[in-house]
Amino acid sequence: MAVGCGAKIAKMLLFIINFCVWAVGIVLIAVGAYVMIEADKYSYLFGDEDTLTTVAGIIIGTGCFIFFVGFCACCGAIKEIVCLLQVYAFLIVLVIILEVVAAILAFVFQDDLIKFMEENINKIIEEEYDGSDNAATQSIDLVQKDFNCCGATGYADWDPQTLWGSTNAGLAVPESCCKDYPNHGNGCNAGTPGNPTSIESINVDGCVDAFTNWIQDNYLIVGGVCLGLLVFEIFALIFSCCLISGIKESNKYA
Repeated sequence: MAVGCGAKIAKMLLFIINFCVWAVGIVLIAVGAYVMIEADKYSYLFGDEDTLTTVAGIIIGTGCFIFFVGFCACCGAIKEIVCLLQVYAFLIVLVIILEVVAAILAFVFQDDLIKFMEENINKIIEEEYDGSDNAATQSIDLVQKDFNCCGATGYADWDPQTLWGSTNAGLAVPESCCKDYPNHGNGCNAGTPGNPTSIESINVDGCVDAFTNWIQDNYLIVGGVCLGLLVFEIFALIFSCCLISGIKESNKYA
């Protein structure tokens, strides 16, 4: 016996919603693959070269999980299989709980993450950046260029005590601190280590602050997306419960 009108509407909406879930899963898998490919550029900054690879793996795994969740919903809705719909409802509840926990942990440990970044970037600047083509130099140059910043807390970090400063007495900061790097004009980084003579030609913000500001500037966007996803999931849970109820009700009279 066919399900009632309300259950049919729930079935249709559930299928539409989870078709979008499939798309989200595919996007996450693609993002994870991109992060894994690009990991070598930034991994040195995290102290452990496997950190970003692990993060990429988690993103890919999450994408596969979401894809599976969408499959359970779509297949269960089309075939009207209560078991699959119940598995889907359980997984949606689990996802909501995990998202709330992740949000809380991100809020609680954000200061620790910033402190870790500052300590690690300072360590690289002091002991490993030498201006050559090594991994430390490439990582710092990339960050300073992408975030328009200089040093961990500011250009003064490139003082004579650093490895780079001890061998570049006639320069204030690396070229990647210049505002128009790599097409900078002559003398943009002139001065002594950590003491530029032309401050207006270099980026004065530290990379830790620049990164923190970038996150804060995107808080509303990230928060809006997360809130929308949470509402999206709650509706999906409601529709799945309605469909389960409708299928069970119709089976009584089959």
